[in-house]
Amino acid sequence: MGANVEILKTQAKLMKEYYKYFSKYSKGKEPDKKVAWVTAFTPVEILEALDISYYYPESYAAVIAASGKEQDFLETSQRDGLSLDCCSYSCCIQGSICNADGPRGTAPRPDVLIATNNQCNTLPNWWNILAERYDVPLIVLDYPGENVPREMAEKYVYNQHKKLIKQMEELSGNKLDMAILEEKISNSQKSVEAWEKIVELMPERQIEPTLLFDGISFLITSRCDEKTSRLYELLAEDYSENYPKRQEGKAKAFWLGYPLWYHENRYLKESLDSFEIVGSNYITWWSLSYEGDDVFKKLFSAYNFTFLNLSQQERTKRLVHLIEKSGAKCAITLHNKSCKCDFVSASEIKIPQAELDIDMIDRNYMDMDRAKEKIGILQDIVG
Repeated sequence: MGANVEILKTQAKLMKEYYKYFSKYSKGKEPDKKVAWVTAFTPVEILEALDISYYYPESYAAVIAASGKEQDFLETSQRDGLSLDCCSYSCCIQGSICNADGPRGTAPRPDVLIATNNQCNTLPNWWNILAERYDVPLIVLDYPGENVPREMAEKYVYNQHKKLIKQMEELSGNKLDMAILEEKISNSQKSVEAWEKIVELMPERQIEPTLLFDGISFLITSRCDEKTSRLYELLAEDYSENYPKRQEGKAKAFWLGYPLWYHENRYLKESLDSFEIVGSNYITWWSLSYEGDDVFKKLFSAYNFTFLNLSQQERTKRLVHLIEKSGAKCAITLHNKSCKCDFVSASEIKIPQAELDIDMIDRNYMDMDRAKEKIGILQDIVG
């Protein structure tokens, strides 16, 4: 009972800290520190060390969809000139900004925008729109991934990180303390290690994927906070001690793609009675690897080699390993409307798959009858 109380309290504290400036400072009042809006794989350890607040519009779009408000915002975004063919994260946030509304209010006005290309090449374009709307600087960090020799890439990224530090020092008026940066990176590393313990439990314990799809949010928004690793340690203990082992019977399936943020369970639970989800690639995307003997090498390792920034060959290799490790014999594979590139590399995964045309935000995009038909065919195949 005591551990459960601590879990709930820690979750509440992390949520309160992340959203503390929402609404209160969104209508013109100045926050007590500078505010950055960032994309999902931004080196936020640098911002933390300089005491700059930061927010993830993509993550907030997921919260909006979970609250059931996304359709109104998608329609508003379209009237404002952003086609629904664009990323639904961007459309959802655009509508939220236009309507000055959201389930937790609205984020404070940004002083700077920071976008990266280590997840999706459409993001910098969306952020150009935000930069024009707010008339604030836009910084785009370019991570070359595996396509450049490591020594050259490391120097290239190092120069960008050094420049970012200088720009953020000028913005905040604070001077970077390398010891604090090291501490924030260490906290992130511990959060990843604790989260990995939870991921390892999913194939063997009857853990609903909903818990992990929602639980990973703290690794995204609060990985630099020491409370996050403590939260995940407690959750791993709870799942290990209180969740039964998986039984034979249902077909073991891998969820390949985004969670469905608008769905109560974040996946098509009602259509998957004959399956149990034993793994997901999404829950591994923020398992960043902070390797190296100084802070800049650690940041390079973490943010240059994110899963979505790897080569097609390497992504396929890792996906095959994840699926084999999970014990899954088939996959529910999502072709996301919002993602123009095939980041899941599903064509190279040699197991039966139900390939669904879907979107992580826009619930109206999916043909549910067609999805059920494909899931039924997969069920017939795997028995």
